[in-house]
Amino acid sequence: MSSTQTLLRWSRDQAGLGTQLDDPTSMLRTTLDSLNANCFIADLDLNLVFMNKKAAVTVQQLGPAVQTTFGISLDQMLHGSIHRFHRDPGRIERVLSDPQALPREATFTFGGITLRTLINAISDPAGTRYGYIVIWDNVSERNTAAATAVQQVSDYTARFIGAARGIADLAGQSSSEANQAATATHELREAIAEISRSSNTALHQVGEALRATNAGVDKLHELQRSSTEIGDFLRLITGVAEQTKMLALNATIEAARAGEAGKGFAVVADEVKQLAGTTSASISDIEARIEAIQGASRDGVTALELIEGLVEKLNESQHTVAAAIEEQSAVTSQIAEALANMSEGANNTADRSGQIVESVDAMNGQVEALHKIIVES
Repeated sequence: MSSTQTLLRWSRDQAGLGTQLDDPTSMLRTTLDSLNANCFIADLDLNLVFMNKKAAVTVQQLGPAVQTTFGISLDQMLHGSIHRFHRDPGRIERVLSDPQALPREATFTFGGITLRTLINAISDPAGTRYGYIVIWDNVSERNTAAATAVQQVSDYTARFIGAARGIADLAGQSSSEANQAATATHELREAIAEISRSSNTALHQVGEALRATNAGVDKLHELQRSSTEIGDFLRLITGVAEQTKMLALNATIEAARAGEAGKGFAVVADEVKQLAGTTSASISDIEARIEAIQGASRDGVTALELIEGLVEKLNESQHTVAAAIEEQSAVTSQIAEALANMSEGANNTADRSGQIVESVDAMNGQVEALHKIIVES
């Protein structure tokens, strides 16, 4: 037989439960006073007959609340019914009379005080009941601290959720702005591409003009060379004509000396001299025209060389413009890529912010569940 069973049997056999607990030297009272827990004992009539040393100390803290709520002083707590602390005594008696209902945990709240209680029957192995034992603890400060902590967590999480949602909103706005900027950049790239195509076309045309100008200059130089060669040939013809005139003059003189015999020859010689004079006059006219052509050619060459210089400068400018457009296109591509990355980053930030909000909501729910467990434990 266990010591507890022996103790209960001895208590039942030697005296009533209340009498045993009133004796400071009894083994039962010594055992209960040794518990590091608040303990009440009630008899079968549900009258409080004993509180151990731990409960006697703890109950001093409850005195004002008990007095205010129930109108009972600490001196009146023992030797009175526990129904003084219940609103529905009948329900309590029904619970205690049900063998399956014990042990029973309950939370008892009054006057700002919360007690966690565990009640069980005092019975022997045969099931004979001698009274009830109540182990209780004042959890008011613990529950208040838990409620305060939960409220603080709730406040912090609310602020955190607000900040996270603000970040999500800003990220969404940034993503929208980045998409708009990306659209504008795409249009800019299309415009730059069109300008590049136009510039390439202009560059090609300028190249054609430059080549045509170079060809014209070459033609004029060739014309100058040809006219110079013609002039040299005409000067040779002029020399021959002058010599012919001299020979014709000499022939005329000789024909005159010959008298009648030289008249026919003199006529021929005179015609040759006139032909040579006419040839010299024509050649002079041709030389004047050739000089005019050469002058015009020189002026044309000068003008074309000026045009050629301008076209070359235009060609250089077009190359510079083409290089600038190519660089601008590369920069625009980099901007478009950066905007795409920014948009993706903003979307990721918004998604992560939403996940954070969900996680914080879940954590808040877990904290509230933990608070409920603490309060009900």
